Amino acid sequence: MQIGYDIRGLYKKEIDENLMYFLSEKFFNYLKKNNISLEIYLGIDTRKSSPLLASAFANKFLEFPKTKINYLGIVPTPVLYFFSIKNKKAGVMITASHLPSNYNGIKFILPDGSSWIYKNIMPEVKTKAPTFKISYKPIYQKAILEQYLNDLRKKIKIKEKFSLKIINSNQTTNYRLFKLIPFVFKNINIKQANKIETNSLYLKSDLDGDRLEIYLGEHLILPEVLLYAILKVSDYKKVGIPITMHKKIFELFPKVKFYFIKTGHSNFKEAYKKYKIDFGMEPSYHFYFFKDFQTEVPLFALLKILKYYEKNKDLKNLESFFPLKRIEVKRKIDFRKIRESLIKDGFKMKTFDDFYFYKKIKNNYIAINFRQSKTENDVWRIFIETSDIKYLDDLINKVKYLIK
Repeated sequence: MQIGYDIRGLYKKEIDENLMYFLSEKFFNYLKKNNISLEIYLGIDTRKSSPLLASAFANKFLEFPKTKINYLGIVPTPVLYFFSIKNKKAGVMITASHLPSNYNGIKFILPDGSSWIYKNIMPEVKTKAPTFKISYKPIYQKAILEQYLNDLRKKIKIKEKFSLKIINSNQTTNYRLFKLIPFVFKNINIKQANKIETNSLYLKSDLDGDRLEIYLGEHLILPEVLLYAILKVSDYKKVGIPITMHKKIFELFPKVKFYFIKTGHSNFKEAYKKYKIDFGMEPSYHFYFFKDFQTEVPLFALLKILKYYEKNKDLKNLESFFPLKRIEVKRKIDFRKIRESLIKDGFKMKTFDDFYFYKKIKNNYIAINFRQSKTENDVWRIFIETSDIKYLDDLINKVKYLIK
């Protein structure tokens, strides 16, 4: 079982109905103790186990006095967050995010947008099952999703006509949301992709809908390019990014104050409270529109990109600004030897978001970040950055040699 800002694990083996009973009671106790409304939102992703876990959680929660559940059914996690914050109610999402379908989990959000977690879970949790069970249907989903889209539309105007295509998204909770876009944004057409075309824009989302990747043809647009485009059409003054975003962005936006934030939803939410950041973004395609909505709204990132694209058709060309490479390694690596080798080679090391190595060669900056996944065993994400493109290939080859 993985316990971080949420709880995830193998269904039946680590995550089961009994755990839902247990967490439901703990969450009720927390809300009551802190005088938070006992009316909550509940949503699920598309896994087969999600309705079963949601039912277990709901029936236990409704056993307590003065409780109410607004059941949203299959819904993107950001939509549940959005309505929880907007209506000042706590929220519960049954999902294991991007993990395979044999996993599941649970996320809790409080009315102020912060996360709640119960970490003192014993290996074998036993809680009394509810004395009765309630069956009910979700709130009319189309109305909920249309309301969400209309609230986004109030913040931005798209004038040009766009035809977008969605790929590999049938199982994502964003699928229904994507299909409703043309009903609210009359000049945006959405189709399912049958083949990839060079100059078309494509959307791809993860299972619970909190990541949004944008493609130009077969080419996944770099996070740095999306960040550049979003900042160009926004008036954000304070922006949070992980250390694994290319530092060239500082030169391109000298009037913006940037904050380095450790990777992770809870870290960005804490940074919003501490620094009052307007916007935050992770290279994993998570977008936090705090100034506009107080939470993550990936679909608003798409609308910002379309706004930029109305005047500029240079998304792919912008990549030349950012000499970088991202690598994911799904096996054990001997990090101790890697660290010794890099320090011997003149790199300095910062411990921030795991391990960040950097050095200057004349006036040029090169850096490598090694970050071990907090949700997947033996997965390392490596970020390679240079200020000059001529150093990039050599640095990539060096890293590939080190991780053999």
